[in-house]
Amino acid sequence: MTMPLSHGDARGTAMSGPRIAGARGIDALSLAMPHDTAPSRMARLSSWLTGSATRMAGSGEDARREAGRRLFAQIGDFLSVHDLSPTEAHFRIARRYVLGEDSRLTRAIDDELARAGRLDAEFVDGLAGQAEAETHLQADRMASMADTLSRRLRDSERVIRQGQASTRDYETALTAEADGLDRDPRGTVARLIDLTAAAVARTQQLAERLDETRRETETLRTTLKEAQRAADEDHLTGLPNRRSFDARLRALSGEADIDWAERRHSVAICDIDNFKGINDRHGHDAGDRVLKMIGKHLCRELGVAAFVARHGGEEFACLFEDMEPADAIDRLDIAREALAARTLVNQTTGEGIGQLTFSAGVAAFYGNPASAMRTADEGLYLAKRRGKNRVILAQPGARSDELDG
Repeated sequence: MTMPLSHGDARGTAMSGPRIAGARGIDALSLAMPHDTAPSRMARLSSWLTGSATRMAGSGEDARREAGRRLFAQIGDFLSVHDLSPTEAHFRIARRYVLGEDSRLTRAIDDELARAGRLDAEFVDGLAGQAEAETHLQADRMASMADTLSRRLRDSERVIRQGQASTRDYETALTAEADGLDRDPRGTVARLIDLTAAAVARTQQLAERLDETRRETETLRTTLKEAQRAADEDHLTGLPNRRSFDARLRALSGEADIDWAERRHSVAICDIDNFKGINDRHGHDAGDRVLKMIGKHLCRELGVAAFVARHGGEEFACLFEDMEPADAIDRLDIAREALAARTLVNQTTGEGIGQLTFSAGVAAFYGNPASAMRTADEGLYLAKRRGKNRVILAQPGARSDELDG
């Protein structure tokens, strides 16, 4: 089947290969600096950290540590190649670029490299400042909406208290007038009519104020929901993002009535194989279209059985509630095989993209989100190491030769 693709924004992660911007002399596999280069402190550290990359990880924990070393080495190489000081801001930008966590940042860096051939501290500092400003702006916006909602709630409480006071005053006046009904029937009736008319008018005023406050509160609540949805949604694929996925895991782990001995769930991390090559050969727009297509593919193939989220870069996370890991693996294998059966073409250029596959690690979820995701990530790493295009069940602390392949 030939699948046309449409537009978006692409990212790459360390799992698919390095994203060392402008690092033309760096080995794409070892990530170490060339041996014939005068070794700087960063280069020596990078070489030392990545020297163990050629050794087989003896266990899932070793695999996790090895992945961390590789990521740290890539970040170090990024800073070294562009002669950037190892400040917190530079480290944060390098990490986001290497992991492909921010498509706009990736595009900005790639565009600057295409224009100037390298990055300088002023450019990277500008990116860091922009990211910080956007974070503060979002926080300020949410704080402002929260303050406004709080004021509206206080206004509603004030109107309700005024309504209650008005009702008490009306009851008191009625009681007082009723006592004089025998002495002055006509005058009392007239005064009762006036009191009732005033009470009705007052009630109408309060009702109008309450209705206005209610409308403003509903508008604000809608705005808050939209902001919440935007914060929980991946802007490219429309899927839940990592923040939303983590919140779902925390909520599930916090359910007090779960007997984890009787009921367990499964989690998986899926990573597109050789995704960096798609970006390099076909450009970020094609990579974005691939990300959107695979996100839809996973949702369609896994259906209601899984909560699918974009976890970052070309990674997707899946939560299978009330499903054993073996069943989750079966579902993922069906989705993986269906994807591999397709032939993709870049609709912009007409050039064939070829076969797409993904690798995945699956783990049981016993109520500890961090442990489950770490174990699934170890399974993913082993799936990549064993040749990609496969799903592996990982057990916490299990040796690689004990894992289901």
